[in-house]
Amino acid sequence: MKKNLMLLFISLSFIFLLSEFFIRKLYPQSLQRYWVIHEPEYGLIVNKKNHLYKMHRFNEFQAKYKFGEFGNRITVDSDTFNKLETKPNILILGDSFTFGWLLKDHNTFVHKLQIDNLDFNFINSSVGAWGTAHFAAFTELYCKKIKPKKIIVFLNTDDFYRGWASKLYKSEDDILKLNKLESSPINSELSSFDKKIPFYKILKKNSHLFMLLRNKVYDLINPPSYAPANRSLYYPTTNITFTKKNILDINNFNKKIFVNLKKQANQCGADLFIIYNGWAKISDMDKLNPNKFFLKKAEEYFNNNKITYFDNSKNMANLYKDPMKYIINIDFHPNDKGAELIYIGVRDNIKKFILN
Repeated sequence: MKKNLMLLFISLSFIFLLSEFFIRKLYPQSLQRYWVIHEPEYGLIVNKKNHLYKMHRFNEFQAKYKFGEFGNRITVDSDTFNKLETKPNILILGDSFTFGWLLKDHNTFVHKLQIDNLDFNFINSSVGAWGTAHFAAFTELYCKKIKPKKIIVFLNTDDFYRGWASKLYKSEDDILKLNKLESSPINSELSSFDKKIPFYKILKKNSHLFMLLRNKVYDLINPPSYAPANRSLYYPTTNITFTKKNILDINNFNKKIFVNLKKQANQCGADLFIIYNGWAKISDMDKLNPNKFFLKKAEEYFNNNKITYFDNSKNMANLYKDPMKYIINIDFHPNDKGAELIYIGVRDNIKKFILN
């Protein structure tokens, strides 16, 4: 009996190790927690500093992320990075599109802009789901440490709503001030399963086979809901019905946010450049979309406030003709071709701004 049990144990162990070997080689899983944390003073979500996130996977797409001192994504090799550290800093702020979600380093549009401008050090501290308030908060908290010569903000289609909804700023005497947020669960390293099930945490951190099985079981219990791959949904939407009052509140809030952002940039000696990445054609947005309400008059607003602005939608005609060609299917972030479109559209204006 004992011999049979021992044989069974050895057989199962061999099968497990063999399966683990093949999963690691052929279909590796991510064994890490998410790469963002809360900045301790106000709860702003930032990328972990000096961190290596070994693998971000979505279907057949996978990428590795390396972060620097300011949660900035590093996409250049070590030799180039060492040379860039002696150059004037350019702070890049945006959401997941600017971060380069699921793209390999060399395919991100910020990497391509960096290679075009090796006399400057691009610090891309962009974070997924950031909005206008996040850009202002990061600048307020980190600009004096980074000491950039220029700040370039890449706006996306939902950033105005996200900024307003974040509650990162509160209004006191009609002036916006940073508002301390309570940390959300991303800061927690232990789930209830980690605490209750023996070896669960160890397997989750070390076994690709275990994570594959865990994810499959989770998807069976909680089937993922994917938006259909059609032309009308290729860019982010809020999926919220807004009233005219909501829209006016969001618009007024963002006007104050950009005044604040300009003030913070000036205080740390940086020139500010705002770019709309052009991912959605403004005229195609719903008339009660608060993002459209701001973008329609963005150029006039920024000119009146002496903020350099560029609308890249004029360079995105190919995207509007065939959007599904330029996105990661189902995920809806820009694929390699989509990132290339943004890069080509903005590169000349970026170089002109940097050298000015």
